Amino acid sequence: MNAATPDLVLITGDVSQDETWGAYGLLRDRLAACDCPVMILPGNHDHPQRLRSCLGRHALVAPCHTAVGNWTVIGLDTHLAGQASGALGPEQLHWLATALAACGGPCLVATHHPPVPIGCSRMDTIGLTEPHRFLQLLARFPQVKGVVFGHVHQAWDSQTPLRLLACPSTLLQFGPVQPSWNARLPGWRLLQLRGDGDLTTQVVRITVHGAREGSPWHRRMQRS
Repeated sequence: MNAATPDLVLITGDVSQDETWGAYGLLRDRLAACDCPVMILPGNHDHPQRLRSCLGRHALVAPCHTAVGNWTVIGLDTHLAGQASGALGPEQLHWLATALAACGGPCLVATHHPPVPIGCSRMDTIGLTEPHRFLQLLARFPQVKGVVFGHVHQAWDSQTPLRLLACPSTLLQFGPVQPSWNARLPGWRLLQLRGDGDLTTQVVRITVHGAREGSPWHRRMQRS
């Protein structure tokens, strides 16, 4: 897999800031030109039912799973209505356990909310609630090779308790906890899922044309 011909595009939320049908329609129109499968996770700024209604015929909407080579990628819905933090209820945890038990090969699990603190006071109070239930479940399945998430608007990487990877925002970054190349630029994370179960990754930054100093985009970046 490479950046030009991905096997899967994984969108970790937030898809829309205002939860409108029009915002989801814009993404639907963009996905019409996408030649690969797409998986979308609702974020705290999303409206999961509206997202699914608009995009369900064009993408996999969490909770869902799909095969990528000999891997299984599992997307979870951590949206909690009216809250910035997220949650995984008993029904979805049961569904996850069933999905993992059926996996004969390596697995990657994706969420919007981080399951551990990343060291950012701004974000650590609005992560996944009761994350120990989620992490204890994952610990039962050695085929889980990592968890990837959004929400924190920065690249972040940890090996404890398993490989945990935060994706930068494709729009606006928050001040990074970990050093990262061009950390103020929007970006995305390339994941390479190897046949032997190894997971490698790199962050790709997006060059923003016309973002002059003093422009609205630049001022938003400076405040982050």
